[in-house]
Amino acid sequence: MPTRCGQKRDGFIKGQFVALRRVLGCLLLLCLALSHQSVRAEPGEPSPYRLSPGDRVAITLPLHPELNATGPIGPDGRFSLPMAGQVELGGLTVDEAQGAISAALHEARLVANARPSLAVEKFGGTVFVGGEVRNPGQVELTGPLNPLQAIISAGGLLGTARSKRIAVIRPTVSGPGNVYTMNVRSFVKTGDPQGNIVLHAGDIVFVPKSGIAEVNLWLDQHINGIIPDALHFNVNLGDGNNQTSAIVTP
Repeated sequence: MPTRCGQKRDGFIKGQFVALRRVLGCLLLLCLALSHQSVRAEPGEPSPYRLSPGDRVAITLPLHPELNATGPIGPDGRFSLPMAGQVELGGLTVDEAQGAISAALHEARLVANARPSLAVEKFGGTVFVGGEVRNPGQVELTGPLNPLQAIISAGGLLGTARSKRIAVIRPTVSGPGNVYTMNVRSFVKTGDPQGNIVLHAGDIVFVPKSGIAEVNLWLDQHINGIIPDALHFNVNLGDGNNQTSAIVTP
């Protein structure tokens, strides 16, 4: 039988671990609250789809059908117009491309005031979906695609996904890329227009881990591995509207 002295010593050690756990829990709660506030950002307004190499387009001139053209945009972003030569279309919106075609026809002295229409028959680019999805990787653009559709094409969300803060990263030619965020839950329930982002070729859809998954991973790596099993942390994060809470159970 353990002596009274041994019982007191064991009780003292356990009490010290409990106190340490409560202190660490308070610090963790504070850090979570501060970090949650620091990353809060309003998503910017995404730009419309821009043509990319590999897209197959159809150009129609109702008053000059002999100049109609259909074909892919080349790897260099150029499209070959009959009798007008190469026109740079890669990276342009549909409206901008129609203006560039009209200008090219005018410069070639074919049509003074052409009013071409352009339609994308087939999208030739890909987007990248990563993070907490079942099948991360490339998703082909077979038509206008929003982040939710891309995630579904990648097998859907994992149970550890943070569905309220999904990021769409749009690389730029120079400087850092543009980042937009969307709330998948809100988009599914209410059709939130901020979630209806038209993806461009080369976009990255990143699904981060939920707050509780990140915290539990951190606890397993840095705390739970060095204290007795009986004193392990159990942390829950609220998933309400921009609110974070943590509960540390004894």
